[in-house]
Amino acid sequence: MTADTETFREAELLIADAVGDVIEHWGFRKALGRLWTVLYLAGEPLAAATLAERLSMSAGAVSMALNELQEWAVVQRVWRPGERREFFAAETDFWKMISKVVSERERFWVRSVRERIEQAATMLKSLPTKEARGAHQRARLLLSFAGIAESVIDTFIASRRADFSGFGQLIQLSRSVAGERK
Repeated sequence: MTADTETFREAELLIADAVGDVIEHWGFRKALGRLWTVLYLAGEPLAAATLAERLSMSAGAVSMALNELQEWAVVQRVWRPGERREFFAAETDFWKMISKVVSERERFWVRSVRERIEQAATMLKSLPTKEARGAHQRARLLLSFAGIAESVIDTFIASRRADFSGFGQLIQLSRSVAGERK
């Protein structure tokens, strides 16, 4: 291996590890970010064996990670005429990748939170105590917050912009409710 190739591989791994750290912070496995990065930097489809070699990963680990990356639509299988091996290419449209994750993961999570708070608010509403009435009122604020979060996600996906002004209004409302209790 030449000195230039060695320097390139070292830089490639630094970037792959950096992106892997970000991906891991978002709750995905670091290997997914590392694999995507090597494909992205290559600028052309690579074989799974090449990826395994560059990242010092087993063939099985590369295969599993590539399958998962394909499920998230951030890597595509590419056919090359006359080749028996499978090749893979990175999705390069950052918006497409981010919006898919936000749509499928964060939207689901916020909806789940909202539904559980709605259920709890209904339970609290039926209770006659002062404590339950206060908790119900605060649960309704949390429900508003979850609704705004859901709206922000939907707007973000539809328009590629996010409007967080509803959160500011909700914070003002929660402060006024807190002031009423004092």
